[in-house]
Amino acid sequence: MKTLKFVLPLLTLILLFTSCKKETTIETKIVEITEATNEKVLNPNANYVTASFGVEGMKCAMGCAKVIEKNLFAMDGVKEAVVDFDTKTATVTYDEDIVNKESLTASVTSTSDTYTVVSWENKTHNKEKTRKE
Repeated sequence: MKTLKFVLPLLTLILLFTSCKKETTIETKIVEITEATNEKVLNPNANYVTASFGVEGMKCAMGCAKVIEKNLFAMDGVKEAVVDFDTKTATVTYDEDIVNKESLTASVTSTSDTYTVVSWENKTHNKEKTRKE
């Protein structure tokens, strides 16, 4: 029993010294994060045209209409794109020097093979004047 009273505190001390032998240091790393901007640079002197066309094959508002809208808006020269699932129409404002009906149709049909562009409506010209300040 005497040896147990001697060995037990000795083992406790050895355990404390060996477990606290090495202290860890905390390293702080600074990582620079660059944020990508999704801002489009549009030509203020461009001849913007608004055209509407029907889109067939959409089955839902979020999975179909929003994806088509996002893909149309991502095109160079497109100022605004709105796809209405309920009326199955897309309205796009674009620079007619950069974008044409064929490229808009290609953007819609490349999103999925089930989408087709039908019934183009007349274009309206939106020549915007920039004001000088």
